[in-house]
Amino acid sequence: MDHGRNECNWSQETLRAYRSDLFQFADHLESRFDLTDAASLGALASLHFRSFAGSLMEQNENISVARKMSTLRTFFRYLKRKGVVSKNWLALIPAPKVGKKLPEVLKIEEALELLRAPDTGTWMGLRDRALLELMYGCGLRVGEVEMLSRENLNERPGWVRVRGKGDKERFVPLTGPTEEALREYFDTRPASSDPEAVFVNFRGGRLTARSIARILARQFLRAASLSPQWIEENRKVSPHALRHSFATHLLSAGADLRSIQELLGHSRLSTTQRYTHLDLAEVQDAYRSAHPLSKK
Repeated sequence: MDHGRNECNWSQETLRAYRSDLFQFADHLESRFDLTDAASLGALASLHFRSFAGSLMEQNENISVARKMSTLRTFFRYLKRKGVVSKNWLALIPAPKVGKKLPEVLKIEEALELLRAPDTGTWMGLRDRALLELMYGCGLRVGEVEMLSRENLNERPGWVRVRGKGDKERFVPLTGPTEEALREYFDTRPASSDPEAVFVNFRGGRLTARSIARILARQFLRAASLSPQWIEENRKVSPHALRHSFATHLLSAGADLRSIQELLGHSRLSTTQRYTHLDLAEVQDAYRSAHPLSKK
């Protein structure tokens, strides 16, 4: 974990996921094979990894299994470089096939309805509105929002400096409504709040990624009360859905992929290109709802 934090610049979310996966693997080794100490790492063989993968397949979807096995591959490559193990058996175990799933995206009218959901009569409601405006208006990852400080907003007027994956920095422009929402929130939040943090909880401490997800879920329910079809369709939304919506709506409005790549902080253009598939999916939905032959 120290290696990932200090040398690889893994995000807090990545560190949390890796820690959880490794503890789960250790628990499996102890319960199934009675292996409890670090010395047993060198004795691990294909049997142990296949057993762990099999237990995951019994309780998880393929995408979850693939992620956990990827964690182990990273861990054992590290152990092999350090000379702790002599052979990486995971290289011989194929990863489960994961179907490509299009990211969840809100329609433009749904995103606007969500932004109107918070009760702006309280400072926490103003905080929630500013939070949603920033996440949708700038396409930020939840981990990037969690780590935002006031100085990130003050360095260049009209822009926010974001520290993304791999400790890479980028500047993203702020929309007018986002700046206004932030200004109203800062004017009303308690003076005892953490002066460095942008978004704080009712105690005045910095919001965590988990708290941000809970706020989004709560405001989505408020918006759903005004849009009953969301409840009928059992609609749900995650913080990353706002980021996907940001990119998809930009693409639909004519923004070029290279600009969207810069705004999102993607290292490779191929990562950004998946939003072209989302745009086609939107076209397909429009066709199915409007063309007379599609209703037969």
